[in-house]
Amino acid sequence: MSKHLSSLALVAALGGSLAVAQSMPQQQPRQDPSGMPPSQQPSTSDQTKAPAASTAGVQSDIQSALQKDPSLASANINVQVSDQAVDLTGTAATKEARDTAEQIAKSHSGGLPVKNHIKVPGATDNPK
Repeated sequence: MSKHLSSLALVAALGGSLAVAQSMPQQQPRQDPSGMPPSQQPSTSDQTKAPAASTAGVQSDIQSALQKDPSLASANINVQVSDQAVDLTGTAATKEARDTAEQIAKSHSGGLPVKNHIKVPGATDNPK
């Protein structure tokens, strides 16, 4: 009978130790202020590069914003995005519509320069 009691005491002691161990805080990997653990942080050389927006995403954002603007409903504007710039081509009914398209493109360009080549039929100051 004493053998059963000592086995029961051992199980109780081990169970209590396990409960204490589970309640103790776990040591977490050291994190920087961004909250990323070191294994997921970009290398120092990666941090010097500015994040580049995807050209397809920028093009889609600009086209979507242009379509939502009522002043551009009759415009025929094409958007081309490269790693270097955003190019707007096509036609707009007025100079104001052309300027609106440019402003929309600039606000969605992700920092890329916008080249406005949109023509206004009958206007004398069309871009070259």
